[in-house]
Amino acid sequence: NIYTNFTESLDENDHLNTLYKSLTKAVDKRLMAEVPFGVLLSGGLDSSLIASITAKLLKENPERNPFGNKLHTFSIGLKDAPDLKFGRIVADHIGSIHHEFNFTVEDGINSIYDMIYHLETYDVTTIRASIPMYLLARKIKAMGIKMVLSGEGADEILGGYLYFHQAPNSNEFHSECVGRVNDLHNFDCLRANKSTMAWGLEVRVPFLDVEFIDKALPIHPNL
Repeated sequence: NIYTNFTESLDENDHLNTLYKSLTKAVDKRLMAEVPFGVLLSGGLDSSLIASITAKLLKENPERNPFGNKLHTFSIGLKDAPDLKFGRIVADHIGSIHHEFNFTVEDGINSIYDMIYHLETYDVTTIRASIPMYLLARKIKAMGIKMVLSGEGADEILGGYLYFHQAPNSNEFHSECVGRVNDLHNFDCLRANKSTMAWGLEVRVPFLDVEFIDKALPIHPNL
C-alpha cells in the first residue's frame, strides 16, 4: 500500500496551496459534461467546498454550464433540519439557484424496503444515510438534471469524523484514514452510487480523485 506512511512535513501553507490546486483541478475534471448538472449541498464543509469551487469555475467559464448560466444546488432534510439552514446560507453566498426539499419520517420509513433492494446491504448506518439521498435523487432526476457533484470521501481522507479526536497517536490516526478510504466502496460510495443510480442519476465525487488522494492522504495527522 503506497499510503502506509505519512509525510513528515508540517509546512501548513505548502499543504494548503497543494490541496487547493489539487481539489480545484479534481472538480474541474468532473465538470466535463454535456448534460444539465448540479451539486448536492448539505451545508457541511465538504459539500460547501465542492459547491463553491464549482460556482467559481462556472463563473470564470460560463460556457461550461449546459443548464443556463447559473449553478443549481440541492438540499433535503426533515422540516427545520440544520442541513437545510446551512445549505441555504452557502447557496446565498455563492449565488446558486437553490432547491430545497422536505421529507417526513413516514417517507423515510416507507423507503426502507426499496433502500435494501437498491443498496444490496443491511448495514443500518448506510441505509439510514441513504434515505435522504435516494429521495432527493428522485426529485433531481424529475427536474431533468442528469449528473450531480457530491462531497463524499473528505472525512475518510482527512480524518473528519468526531471519533478521530480519540486517536491515541499519529500512526493510528493515519492507518484509520487509510482503512476508511479502502472501505469506501462498502459504505459511503456504495450509498452515493446506488441511491442515486436507483433513479438513473450519476454522482461524481471530486474528493476521491486519485491525484487529490495522493496529495491529501499522506498529510501529517497533526495537520
